[in-house]
Amino acid sequence: MVQPHTRRFIYSLAIFSLLAIPGFAQASATIEERLAALEKQVATLSAENTALREAAKPAKDAKDAPATVQAGGKESKLLLGGFLHLHAESGSAPDSRFSGINDRFLVRRARVNVRGSFGKDFGFKVESDFGANSLSAVTGYRAQLTDLYVEWLAHPEAQLRLGQFKTPFGWEQLMSDTANPFTERSLPSDRLTVSRQIGVMLFGSAAEKRVEYSAGVFNGNGVNNSNNDTDDFMAAARLAATVWSGKHNDKAALWSVGVNAFGDEAPARRTGLGFDTQLQLHPVTLRAEWLTNTLDPVTGADVDSDGWSLAALWSLNDQWQLAARYETYDSNTATGGNETDTLTLGLNWFIRRNDIAVSLNYLAGDAKFGGGDDRLIGRLQLVF
Repeated sequence: MVQPHTRRFIYSLAIFSLLAIPGFAQASATIEERLAALEKQVATLSAENTALREAAKPAKDAKDAPATVQAGGKESKLLLGGFLHLHAESGSAPDSRFSGINDRFLVRRARVNVRGSFGKDFGFKVESDFGANSLSAVTGYRAQLTDLYVEWLAHPEAQLRLGQFKTPFGWEQLMSDTANPFTERSLPSDRLTVSRQIGVMLFGSAAEKRVEYSAGVFNGNGVNNSNNDTDDFMAAARLAATVWSGKHNDKAALWSVGVNAFGDEAPARRTGLGFDTQLQLHPVTLRAEWLTNTLDPVTGADVDSDGWSLAALWSLNDQWQLAARYETYDSNTATGGNETDTLTLGLNWFIRRNDIAVSLNYLAGDAKFGGGDDRLIGRLQLVF
């Protein structure tokens, strides 16, 4: 028989147990929820840690990955590039540009440029040359501006360029230095074009880019010159058209023609006219250009000068190309003894397309082989 005090203890224990069960169940549920939340947080941190470790690992193909440039402004695209032309030369003077020049090694060009765009409508380019940028003897290479301009490109039919850049006169002069199959431009192109100037130009294309035009006004005082002799400006314009395009030997073929002119009133009146044509029928390409200038000085007689060049290229395959060019230049057609005739024979080796290429040119003055007025020029081109 259970004693009364024992019975009371059992009853009390039972009542306490009944009262404690709900609280214990609630506490147990709270602990489980906290454990689940903690496990979820640990899993998230673990995933983030794994991602950070993977990002910190060096890329397997890092040496082949493109370098990136971070824009300092709000540009939508920013590109850093340039090219090198390293020459080795030996011989005499096939034309007046090489007079007094001995055998030499020459950093012909060492250009670095930055190009960018703001959306689709605006673009810009800044380029400087750290090499000689000249055939004449230069003491102390220095950085010199080549191109600096801003463009408005909203409409392909009518676009604007403002700054310093090549004037639209002379097909060979407008050709990029890295696309020239010869180590130097022809003498007529050097002497009869007006190179880079500071000014503004309207340009565009029509008929599915088969017709291109450009027209601008410039100071007329040459490159890197902030002065203008008078309030007059030099004007230059060019019109080019693709007459025919198609296929030849499963390669693109075309025939194009161009005409250009310029006029400058100060300090002496100077005008120029030019015509060019190019025919590409793989593996052969033919190019011809004729240029003429008239100088009307303040005092004295007018001086007319002209010149022309004919070039032929033969691509043996994707890596080897033969090149030949004949040119003639007359600095004053009114008098005799001013003509220069030069024959250039070349071989181009494209090691990695046009990015790494080696060119070897033999220039024969007066088109005479071994006549004493000849020169051998080797060039290494690196585009980056």
